[in-house]
This record gives sequence, C-alpha cells and structure tokens, in this order.
Amino acid sequence: MFRGASTLNMDAKGRIAIPARYRDEIVARAGGNLVLTVNNTRERCLWLFTLDEWEKAEAKLVQLSSFDKQAQFLKRLLIGYASDCEMDSAGRMRIAAPLIEFAGLSKQVVLIGQGNKFELWDDALWKAKCDEWLAEPVEEDGTVSEQVANLSL
Repeated sequence: MFRGASTLNMDAKGRIAIPARYRDEIVARAGGNLVLTVNNTRERCLWLFTLDEWEKAEAKLVQLSSFDKQAQFLKRLLIGYASDCEMDSAGRMRIAAPLIEFAGLSKQVVLIGQGNKFELWDDALWKAKCDEWLAEPVEEDGTVSEQVANLSL
C-alpha cells in the first residue's frame, strides 16, 4: 500500500530515488520493475505502477473497444506513453524524456502515494494545484458524486 507524499530531486539524467520505505514492497511485488505512464485525467502528472499493478490496469485497457473514441484516447495515452522502469541497486529509476516533457518535470518532484500506485508531479505544479483545489468553493447544495456520498471513513 503506497501512501504519503515525498519531495524528491531529479538528477540531470532524469533519475529519482524511490523513498526507502517503499523499496522492499516494490521488490517483493514486482522484482523492482515499475511502469510509468501519463495520468488519464488530463492533469499534467504521471502515474507510477509496480509491474503487477500495471498488468492489471493494462488488461482492462486492452479490452476497451478500438471503435470508441474515448476508449481509444485512453489507450493511446496510457499504453502509448507507458515506459518500463527498473529500480537500480541504489533504489533509483530513470524517467523517459517524453514523460518528463509531458509532466513538465523540473529538478524537484513530488511522489504521492495513491494506494496501488503513485502520482509523480513537478513540485511547483503540485503546490499550485493544491492551492487551486483548496480554493474551489464547496457546493452550497452539498452535491457530491455517488461514490463520495457512499464513502464512510
């Protein structure tokens, strides 16, 4: 289970060091093999999956119709940008140049745990988006999606 936020430095070769608290689980679940792809919500961040979690997601994606415009869009983005990554012995992984460009990553990035995967954001963009989300007005009528309405913590 991946949770929490970590600010990381990306080196000149496009490498980041996966925080030590996640490394053992990544090795146990997927032998250190990861898949990095773009986010499908039109946010300029990346999704980082362990290989086993990516294979589950990819199996669902390939089942989508190639004749459905939205399904094809998802497949083009998620599968088309998918990049295999492997953690090295120092716990680092390299981010492919097209993914760095897509997400606008600079030297400082933020890795956000999402349970079964991570999001990877440029640090400045992450802070700006958090400010934007926090400034959004709360719906006066209390309208929330059905999924959120049924959530109990």
